Amino acid sequence: MAIYPAFFESGEDGHVVVSFPDLPGCLTQGETESEAMAMAIDALGGHIATLRDLGRDVPQPTPLSRLTVPQGLRVALVPGPIDGEPPVRINISINKGLLREVDACAKREGMTRSGFLASAAKSKIVHLQS
Repeated sequence: MAIYPAFFESGEDGHVVVSFPDLPGCLTQGETESEAMAMAIDALGGHIATLRDLGRDVPQPTPLSRLTVPQGLRVALVPGPIDGEPPVRINISINKGLLREVDACAKREGMTRSGFLASAAKSKIVHLQS
């Protein structure tokens, strides 16, 4: 799994705009930093899948040590797709109280339950691999 740097910028309307220096045209936004990160994960996966479908090369991520961050922007690392596969429906068991917390957090962030859980899982994987 490749991890790409992304630029996060506060927009005039309060949204957080995300762009990828290694992937021109790959842009997204969210109402909060958390939503913007979830949207960035989805946008990155879709962009990479499209490049592959078109038979184009997928650029390697620029190492942070070689990245120039424009003034006023923040940089974050966004995990790319693990295997390039589309999402699949699964059944899981989870504590009822934890599920209520997941749903409440997902709603606050403007995310679906699936999007929230996928984002949390990807974040945990990135953390464990670093």
